Amino acid sequence: MSRNKNEDIIRLSVIDDHPIVHLGIELAIRKCRSHSIVITNKYYNGAEVIGMLENLNTDVFLIDLFMPNINGIELTQKILDTHPTMKIGIYTSMIDKEYIINSFKSGALGYLPKSASSAEIVDFIVTISKNERYVRGVIADILFAKDIISNQQIYFTKREKEILDFVLEGCKNREIAEKLNIAERTVEFHKQNIYLKLDVNNLVDLYKAAQRHNLLSERKITDKN
Repeated sequence: MSRNKNEDIIRLSVIDDHPIVHLGIELAIRKCRSHSIVITNKYYNGAEVIGMLENLNTDVFLIDLFMPNINGIELTQKILDTHPTMKIGIYTSMIDKEYIINSFKSGALGYLPKSASSAEIVDFIVTISKNERYVRGVIADILFAKDIISNQQIYFTKREKEILDFVLEGCKNREIAEKLNIAERTVEFHKQNIYLKLDVNNLVDLYKAAQRHNLLSERKITDKN
């Protein structure tokens, strides 16, 4: 998925089964006079998105947690399987520890309550468009209070699992790309997602996290797909 030629424009797709939510996001963008955010697509269920995965025209997805056919966490994983560079945020009224944890582990960059102000909505979209995590307010309180960066089960997509195994075996990006018959750049994008999920910044910390989560010796990584 390539970014718009105009780097100042953020192409946003909203997925929610309630029309009022789509309207609310539009109004929030207008209220904040955020000319950098343009809503390019509106979807009312996950099945619509899955049918369009080959022709996405967006930089950021704002996804509801509960929708017909497929939930936001599963949809996030499916999108990232084919578009690993996509920026995804969960926008929901459900404030629950397990849903928050699983949303981040599925690859979402942020989790925002629907009670958020217009300014918070715009800040949320802009932040995750930069491939930065958005963890603020009540969500930050819940995550830090519960210390989720511990020995919680980590969920990886099928491709992330394959790449992580090769990285832990000492393979370089080029080797991995050749083994999986994918572009070297794609390998790097998946590695970035793996680093985010394990909350590490370099290879040394990756090995430490892998050891902490029993990934080095047993390779027990739960595949959600």
